[in-house]
Amino acid sequence: MADPGADLAGLDIASWGELQAEQRDELIKYIDCRFKLYLANLYESADLCVDRYDAFIRRHHTWRYIAIIGMGLLACLNFVAARKGMGDWRGGIIPISAAIAALIVAVLANLETFSNSAERAQAYRESRELFLDAAQEFDRVWSVTVLALGDSAGAYSNAIELYKRIVAADRELRSTFKELTKQGEFSKPSKNA
Repeated sequence: MADPGADLAGLDIASWGELQAEQRDELIKYIDCRFKLYLANLYESADLCVDRYDAFIRRHHTWRYIAIIGMGLLACLNFVAARKGMGDWRGGIIPISAAIAALIVAVLANLETFSNSAERAQAYRESRELFLDAAQEFDRVWSVTVLALGDSAGAYSNAIELYKRIVAADRELRSTFKELTKQGEFSKPSKNA
């Protein structure tokens, strides 16, 4: 894979000084534009992580409410079934209903555990922080080390270096993001089993 920013590093400091002010300004603007695309992408990724976090938290809360209500209904059915004489009512329908309700609650509780929504939401929250922290840091450093220096050779040199760093950081963050948010993997039975 080519070095990020390799196509931008064609000028040395002496050549930079020979350029006219408009040409230097155009080069800085070009690098600034490419840098800002990466920066915007980091901010957008942070926003998308917030959306995914919210979705998983809503899913987790929905499952929890269903489980809590189901357990409450099960407790009511068990109470009615335990009353003397109610177990024989209509051929034992109340105890059978209580058993079916217990089965449903058990399945729902296992589905909620299986979906792992709370932990997945936390992974997106951590990912958001990584993307946002990186974007804010690069934005701050760009302002201080490039924009503040105008069209000087130092600004150009810093711009090239920061562009390379943001591209590398983006790759690293996306790899970390994949690790944090990957769905739990199921272990496959061995062929010898």
